[in-house]
Amino acid sequence: MASDRRLLTDPYQRILALGELELELIQGGRWEELAELGAEREQLIAELPTLPPATARGPLEKAAELQQRVSAELARSIALAREGLGRVDRSRRAAAGYAPPVERRKLVDSAG
Repeated sequence: MASDRRLLTDPYQRILALGELELELIQGGRWEELAELGAEREQLIAELPTLPPATARGPLEKAAELQQRVSAELARSIALAREGLGRVDRSRRAAAGYAPPVERRKLVDSAG
């Protein structure tokens, strides 16, 4: 996975490639791979010069647009996960209603 992106010598093209891969991983629900990709992205960004060259404008603009799509997909995935967790919680509470009553044990004996 990482070796293909590292073949790109232009770091700004690599950022764009990382963004494309992030979107692909999110859409595929491949969360562990996405987390691993974060470290690679952070390292790449840390190595960039403070001011990008003029030639970086195109890839950076595309990467920014792609990042908006990545953020939207992440928000959608989070909303779906929350919805699923809510269904699980409601089902758990509904199932608990069918459980036989549990006899409570007295913590103090009759002697006092």
